[in-house]
Amino acid sequence: MRIRKLAGAVALLALMAGTARAQDTSDMADRSLLLQRIQDRFSAQVKEELGLNDVQAAKMKETTANWFMKRRDLEGQERRMRQSLAGQLRPGVAAGRDSVNKLVERLLALKVTYAESFREEDRELSGYLDPVQRGQYFVLRERLLDRVQAARQDRQQANRRRLLR
Repeated sequence: MRIRKLAGAVALLALMAGTARAQDTSDMADRSLLLQRIQDRFSAQVKEELGLNDVQAAKMKETTANWFMKRRDLEGQERRMRQSLAGQLRPGVAAGRDSVNKLVERLLALKVTYAESFREEDRELSGYLDPVQRGQYFVLRERLLDRVQAARQDRQQANRRRLLR
């Protein structure tokens, strides 16, 4: 039950963070604060659910923060590549075959790198978590990611409906 409450709160905070993104740049600090709150709440929940000691919790926080930043960088790269690809595939403009091919190849390689990052993170976690704790963490993280994804989709649908009015 606690997981559902936490996931609900995280989804709400993620939705609020997305709304903050749509506002001016002065709200970026608010978005960062919300993101920090989400991370702090999730870390506290993980520590409790997995029964981590302080040393494990500190190591885990460092590990997950490092991998979070690496994935954010990969997501930024993907966004830029997708924009470049969209620019190449504009209607009425001849696409450069070589450029499109390179962008598609790079996007696919980036997806593999992104997926592999989870395996590498798990390998690092296995240095201080036992297999049961790693399994519990995997389930908690997947639930969180599912809730955040659902909140993003809800927000996107609401934005589309607003635009169609």
